[in-house]
Amino acid sequence: MASEVDFDFSADVIMAGGDAAERNWALLRRHMVAEWSCDLDATMATMTRNGPFQIMHATGLHIRGWDNVRAFYSERMNTFQGQGFYAHRLVVSEKAIVGTGYFSGTPSGVFFGTQTSGKTLCLPMTVWIYFEDGLIKGEAAYLDGLELQRQIREGSQIDRNTPVY
Repeated sequence: MASEVDFDFSADVIMAGGDAAERNWALLRRHMVAEWSCDLDATMATMTRNGPFQIMHATGLHIRGWDNVRAFYSERMNTFQGQGFYAHRLVVSEKAIVGTGYFSGTPSGVFFGTQTSGKTLCLPMTVWIYFEDGLIKGEAAYLDGLELQRQIREGSQIDRNTPVY
């Protein structure tokens, strides 16, 4: 499996909590490396079995439950490999991590609950990652759904390093 040095972790990280926040940040990095390396078992090892979830508000994706979340990650790994979220800023607390940045990649197939076309996407995005009992409970992602549909049709020329305010 890849390691952190294989991915972009250059975001500004703002620690807004104590030891639990530090543990959450370490767990999230482990989760991201596993997901971006397409290691389904290692990804799921970071998730709670107590009602995990994946929500993508722009597409209406709303998945709950261990088996459904596992199927979500399996589909993600078939549709898109590698790093997808390029954070510019992360706020880390004892209950959640909030990241702003860009989704950037070229998925082909059903991705985040919507059919993609294999065109390059680059969308400003905010992700909330929630924790429970030392594991990831779930993620809720926010982005512009109309812009997502436009980019699925036309692709994107946006640079993922463009500032996100």
